[in-house]
Order: sequence, then C-alpha cells, then structure tokens
Amino acid sequence: MAARLSIFGNESPWENPPTLQWKGIDDRVRGGSSQSYLSFTIDEVKNTNTNIATFYGVLDTQTLGGAGFASQSTTPDQSWDLSAYDGLEIEVEKADGKLYTLNVKDEANPPKRGDGREQSSLSWEFDFRPGTGATQGGNGEKKGTGDESFTTTKYFVPWSGFTATYRGREKKDAGPLKTGDIKRFSLMMRSFFTEQEGPFEIIVRGISAVKLEGEEKERRMEDFEGERTALREARSGKREDGGKEEDTWGAWFRRPCAFL
Repeated sequence: MAARLSIFGNESPWENPPTLQWKGIDDRVRGGSSQSYLSFTIDEVKNTNTNIATFYGVLDTQTLGGAGFASQSTTPDQSWDLSAYDGLEIEVEKADGKLYTLNVKDEANPPKRGDGREQSSLSWEFDFRPGTGATQGGNGEKKGTGDESFTTTKYFVPWSGFTATYRGREKKDAGPLKTGDIKRFSLMMRSFFTEQEGPFEIIVRGISAVKLEGEEKERRMEDFEGERTALREARSGKREDGGKEEDTWGAWFRRPCAFL
C-alpha cells in the first residue's frame, strides 16, 4: 500500500494566496504569442470539496519560428520536504493526448534582472503524454465507478525520472535533485519545435508525493521505464522525420531569457 502526501488537489488546496499562488510564464517574455491559464473548480460530480485544476491555453509556434512554450508556476519559493518519498504521482482526470511537462525546482530563483523579469535557473523536468480519454495512458492505477467522468489515471515518476536542464539543455553535472527542499512546481506545454501547437487542455485532480513498497514499487517502476522508453522512441522517430528539432529548439531555448 502506497503512502501519499497530497501536495496539490484532493484534500489539499492548489493555492493559498498570498503565500502560495500560480502564475503564468509564457513565451511572451521572449516576444511570442502563447498563452496559458490555470483554473480551479470544486469537484461537484463526486460531491466533495476536493479541488481540480485545469491547465489550458493556446501554444503558438508561428511568432517564434517553430518554438513556443506556455506554463504555470507556483510562487513564491516554498520549501517542500519530500525526501521521505520515492517520487511524484500526477492524477489526471482528462487530457488531449499532447505531451506535457512537469517541472520542479530545488533552488531559489536568482535576483530579478534590471528590467524586472526573472532569470533562468536550473529545472528538473519530466515529460508525459496522457491519452485522449480519462482511462488512456498512465503507469499507475486506474479507478472509477463505471462512469467515465469519475475515472482518473495516475502517472508515477520516481525522482530519478526527472532530468536536470538549464535553458533547455540537459545539465549532466547538476548533482542529485534535492528532494528535501523543493522550491517550485510548474506545468508546461511546449512545441518541441513544431511537434505540437494550438489549443491544449489537461485536467489534473492532484499532485502527490508517494512512498511505494514491495511488489507495487517494482511494478510501477517497470511501468515507468517501459513508458519512458516508448515515449523516447516515438519522439526520436518524429525528430528523424522532421529534422533538427533538438538543435533548433535548444538553441532558441538557451538564449538569455527570463522564465521558469
């Protein structure tokens, strides 16, 4: 039986202004046109007081020549001690089949630039692609009552599944993720250089830290590795067909900028 600590959603609020809020950080800081929103609703279907978050918007790739991103990030810096847990679990109610990214930060943001915008800093990211239906995709348990609107899918990512990046490039000398002092969370939609664009929407029931034991831990780790391998192979094939996604996207992402 897994032990869970609810961080957002379920029995925990998504925000608690002014000490914990979410803010949009989109490619408009680089002159782009993408836009994202995060709205919160009470789960009236299940007749509970749990909060559900909807991350949605429009990803534009025309303004910046194929690149683009839209994201929502917590603010201000917090200090979540999640060192007693094996990783994070994302509980998805419904999605559109696009590739999303969950980011965490374990360092406080550096001082703002002279123009008032935040500077780039180290991020730890995990890409996942929920299916188009509430029961499609996911490496964790699915649960429901026979009604699709009641069904959720849980995606487990171990701490080792997060990749350290700085301005879009993997940072192999980053050291281990400091799980005892997580500062920020963010949800992101990005183009992966023309791989995806247009309207997007994902409904997230909650994000939790989880501690797994025994056979369940082995099973979910195997499921995670299988899905990660399948996703990499699928995206590698798209890059081979589509050209130099990594070079072009990475070069744009690594320009001096102020986001995430």
